[in-house]
Amino acid sequence: MTRRPVASAEATREQILDVAEELFHRIGYAKTTIADIAQEMGMSSANVYRFFPSKSAINDAGCRRLMARMQAGMRAIAEGPGSAEDRLRNLVLSTHRHNRDLLTSERRVHDMVDAAIAESWDAIEEHKHACNAIFGGLITDGIARGEFVPASDVAGLAETVGNACCSLFHPTLIAQCARADGGPPDETPALRLIWLVLEALRNTDRRPLP
Repeated sequence: MTRRPVASAEATREQILDVAEELFHRIGYAKTTIADIAQEMGMSSANVYRFFPSKSAINDAGCRRLMARMQAGMRAIAEGPGSAEDRLRNLVLSTHRHNRDLLTSERRVHDMVDAAIAESWDAIEEHKHACNAIFGGLITDGIARGEFVPASDVAGLAETVGNACCSLFHPTLIAQCARADGGPPDETPALRLIWLVLEALRNTDRRPLP
């Protein structure tokens, strides 16, 4: 009799997260239980606990995967072609639209992200650091090109830019700013904030660093 190959521990962890993510979409992260995940995978709950010590650990790992996909999209824009100014504008606006669309089309996923932010899950703290690093790299490139004014503390400036754009990224704040009549979103506030950030960064001398 041919025996089925035994999946590696890492592969099994990823399968558990795949199933958990599908259940989060279907019934919501709060209602999904270890027993639900185990049943979908045809294994015992005890076996799931071999790979994740708790439901909270699965929640955090699932959120981390979601944030990693978001970061990949942000890096693609930040490291892509075009001026630093255009890339920063596109980065902020695209991230805002992504989070806004996630809020409207994937409400159950939004609930998980909202809880993760409110409860300061490790995945969210890591995401903040990753976003600051992405902003920092783009600002550094803009300074080198002469587009942005030189700064002695790029890391602090990147964190400030991220904090300034928080209202455009935070799911709860996006929901609070949504139109009450359900009409198409008004991006004017986002564009104004992006303009303000770029004006603060702009190097009017237009001289690149030596």
